[in-house]
Amino acid sequence: MAGSAPTWPERMYLATLAGGGDAIASHRSAARLHGLDGFVDSDVVELSVNRAQRWRHGPPVIAHHVTPLEACDMVVIDGIPCASLARTLADLGAVVDRRQVRRALTDARRKNVSLGWLHDTVDRLHRPGPSGTGVLVRELSSIPTEGRVSDTWFEELIAEIVSDPALPPIERQFVLRRDDGCFVARIDIAMPSVRLGLEAHSRQFHFGPDAEPLDEQRDLAAAACGWELAYLGWYASKRPKEVVAIIRLVVAARQRDVA
Repeated sequence: MAGSAPTWPERMYLATLAGGGDAIASHRSAARLHGLDGFVDSDVVELSVNRAQRWRHGPPVIAHHVTPLEACDMVVIDGIPCASLARTLADLGAVVDRRQVRRALTDARRKNVSLGWLHDTVDRLHRPGPSGTGVLVRELSSIPTEGRVSDTWFEELIAEIVSDPALPPIERQFVLRRDDGCFVARIDIAMPSVRLGLEAHSRQFHFGPDAEPLDEQRDLAAAACGWELAYLGWYASKRPKEVVAIIRLVVAARQRDVA
């Protein structure tokens, strides 16, 4: 409507129309349309366009000229033609770093995406050279045959921070129980040898009048079992080296206490 502020979906839709029917939202734009973690606030207008088409585009639009996409690689989201979820994950490595691809893949797994579909798609698309498929191939190969998907990407990030050879072995989603077998807590990242637990302290789950009393109750119950729980916030993701150094000191103190 005249006088209304332009929106990202509007710009995205108009960009696909300008492609003459041969352009679809892809890469970061497709990741936003699929609601993948790390891309929901992206304002990039990014397309994949048939490389046989001579299409001129302005600087606000990023266009990737590709071989015609197969029907299985295309969907429509909110009226916008878009690369499928599997195709999007295969393409992302060409425009973002590996950590962001892993973050998006983790979110897709949390949403129960078929790993078989991802493998089939990346095997079909993979070619030698500078494409995003190689990143997804490596990320898929690193997924264990069995195992639980992390509740949040932040938990993944914290686990990466504390995976330091100087620290004791960690266990993800560790279930702490009392001696009588009663459940006490599920700990994001645990170091059982020193009875230390690390919690990803996101505002979504650990702030507010409902969450804080539950955390207090759980912390007291864990302390009664001889465990200490520490909370790591966004500072931990911004200054990992400093946080790891502090955790080493905490671990040293716990080793003395446990001994």
